[in-house]
Formats: sequence, C-alpha cells, structure tokens
Amino acid sequence: MSSKMTASRKLRRFGNLLSESFFDYDTPKMVQIKSWKAGAVNRIVQLLIILYAFGYVIIWEKGYQSSDKVLGSATSKLKGTTYTNFSGNDDIAVDDITPYTRIWDVTDYVIPAQSNGFFVMTNMVLTGNQKRGVCPEDLEFNCTKDTDCLPSRRNGKENGKFTGNCVPSDKEKDTNTCEVLAWCPTELDRKPLSTTAVLGAAENFTVYIKNAITFPKFNFSKKNTEKFGSDEVPYSCRFNNSHKHSKYCPIFQLGTLVEEAGMKFSDLAYKGGVVIINIDWQCNLDHDDAACQPKYSFILPDSEDGFNFRYSKFYRKDGVEYRDLTKAYGILFQIEIFGEAGKFDIVPLMLNIASGVALLSLATVMCDVVVLYFLKKRRYYKECKYQNVSVDNSEVYDVSDVTGAMKLTNSGLLSAHYMKPNSVVTIKQTGNGKTQSRSSLVSGP
Repeated sequence: MSSKMTASRKLRRFGNLLSESFFDYDTPKMVQIKSWKAGAVNRIVQLLIILYAFGYVIIWEKGYQSSDKVLGSATSKLKGTTYTNFSGNDDIAVDDITPYTRIWDVTDYVIPAQSNGFFVMTNMVLTGNQKRGVCPEDLEFNCTKDTDCLPSRRNGKENGKFTGNCVPSDKEKDTNTCEVLAWCPTELDRKPLSTTAVLGAAENFTVYIKNAITFPKFNFSKKNTEKFGSDEVPYSCRFNNSHKHSKYCPIFQLGTLVEEAGMKFSDLAYKGGVVIINIDWQCNLDHDDAACQPKYSFILPDSEDGFNFRYSKFYRKDGVEYRDLTKAYGILFQIEIFGEAGKFDIVPLMLNIASGVALLSLATVMCDVVVLYFLKKRRYYKECKYQNVSVDNSEVYDVSDVTGAMKLTNSGLLSAHYMKPNSVVTIKQTGNGKTQSRSSLVSGP
C-alpha cells in the first residue's frame, strides 16, 4: 500500500513539474553593460562578420551573381614537315638506318586523328616487310637446346607461338634463340638513336586548336578563334604566354607546349609522355563579351614511364600479305575544357545579404560568453541577465509619499525572510496629486 502511495506521489510531483515548465514563457531582456571589453568584442566580431559577408562573399566571390558551368569541345589541326637522314651519325644504335631516312609529314607522325586531344610521334622502332611464318625469336629468348623452348617458357613478351626448336638468331651472330610461329622477322625493340629522338624537329611543328564553348543558362556562346584584342588573325599568330595579345592565340608550337609544362622537348620526345592542355573560361557576363577570353595552362602529369604503342600498315605483294610494324614513341596532348560564367541576379544577392544579417547575431552570442564566463563580475551580470518572475507571488505596497517609498526600498524589507522569494513587489508612490508605480524583484533569503 505504501509503495503505491509513494509511486502516486512521485507521479503527481512529476506531473506538477511538467505542467510548470510547459507553461513557462521566455522573453528577451535588454541589459546594457558598461564594459569596454565586452563592447570591444562585440564591435570586432560585428566588423569581421561584415567584412566576410559583404566584402568577401558578395564583392570578392561575386555573391550578387548566378553562375553556370561551361560546355565545350575542341578540335586540332597540325602542320609541319621534316626530312631525317642519320648517315654517319655516331648516335646510331641499329644496323640498318635506311628505314629512318625519309620525309615526314603530318600523316606520318599524327596517329590517329583525335578530338579533344592528339598524339604526335617523335621517336619510333620500325620493322618492315613482315610476313607470317616461322623465324627466330628476340634475343631475350636465347637457348642452347630444344628443351629450352618449351611452351612453359612463355612470359607474355614473346612475339608468337614456340615451335620447340632452338635455332640460330637472325639478329646477332653466334647466338641461338627459340623459333616461333609469328610475323617474321620479329621486332628488334631498340631505338635507332641512343640518346636523341628521330623526330626532334617536331619541336617546331604547330597545332591549331579550335575551341567552341557555351554557357546554356545564359544563352552565351563563344569561340577561341575570334579576334583577340588586336588586328592579328589566328593564322598569323603564335602563342606566347607572356605577351599581351599572343597569350590568346590558338596556334601553338609543340616545343612551347612542352616547355610551358616544365620540361625540355628533346627529353620528352625521346621516350614519350603526356601533356595536358587546360583551357579555362572564367567569364563575367556583366562586362563586355570581348572580355570573355580563355586562359591556357599546361601540365605534365608524369614523365618517368614514357608513352608508346604499336600499329601496323598492311599490304599485299605477289599474293602474300605483308605489314610494316611501328612502335611509336611520342607525346599525347590531352585537351581539358573547364570554366564558369557569372551574371547579376537579385535572388543570390538578397540571400547573401540575409545570411550576413543573420550572422550578426553571432556577435551577441560571443559577447554573452565573454560577459557571463570570463569577466570578473560575471556572477552579477548573470543575475541581471536571467530573472525568474512569478506573477502569482507579486505584492503591492501603497506609500503616500516619495520619502516613505525610499525608506521602504532601502530598509531591506524587500529581501526580508518573511517575504516570498522571486516575487515582484510593486511600490505605489502618491504625491503632488500623482501616483507612480515602481516594481522590484525580491531576491529571496
């Protein structure tokens, strides 16, 4: 029985507590604190918020504009011819230099034609007049007996299928290699020159990059082939990143592209590599359309591994199919297009202004932290800031003159033990035909 009464009492007490807190009402109270420290914190925080919201977000970051990402494409056209003849060159690394003595034009060294990028062959290994048959393997697969040429020796680098025979090499005297069923003769994977590229002259070849972009949100389109601030036309200019007008020219020397990426053309041409051409369109459409021009930059991701691949040209002679195999080393130029355009819009401007105004309330929060937790008189400030008022506990005292009111207030009666704590005492003062009221909070015993 007693346990039931205890539970009922606890439940009633919890209900009373819940009802009291549920029907409480909080209202802001304005307290003016005369403290230069708190005032300084308040003004400094307000200044920082104004600089951030209006100086950085709206002005520097153009928070008054709406934006759109660029959409675009690029095509390239290369020009350049050269003639190579290495007879008598001390750098020759192969027995027969004849296949490399020839004229080279754009159809020989651009393989294949590509959009948003292009490959330029600068060095190569040529293996001509290959036909299907059996022949000695590369020198890597040397042998002394037939059992050295079993299929289990395959390592993925072989040029064909092992026949199981160990035969004399056709590439080096007094050496035997495994025989394979393959395109014969097999490739001798050795660059023709030991230290330089066959097409080192490609440094002076030119590429014409045509780029068209659009910002669909603003219905704005432009090309990089338009005139760029002078009487020059694209066909007569050459890109120069340090020149006022030529830095917008869409015709580039290959050597310039590689040097701008941070490497010598002769070093990259020998073993190949990748160069990224970035075309950046950052346009403010609140200004004249002519101010919207691309900015070119160049990146060399990795030059250690080089870049190469193989391709073949097939033909028939006397009813027999032949091919010329080329292992091409060169530079792969990849074109990347990115950018953003902005134009005035009232909606983002108003949103950013509203956000800045809302952030100003942060100054009050920070000042409250300083005042209530760091200043010496923090306890006094807390009593002034937080006040609990119960209307049911209020009392009214009538005093006929001002002197009596002062005596009552200063006599300590408002904090006497017999008065109700946290109550509001209203003193009515009557004098000179007027009645004035003043309320005071009883702090409690």
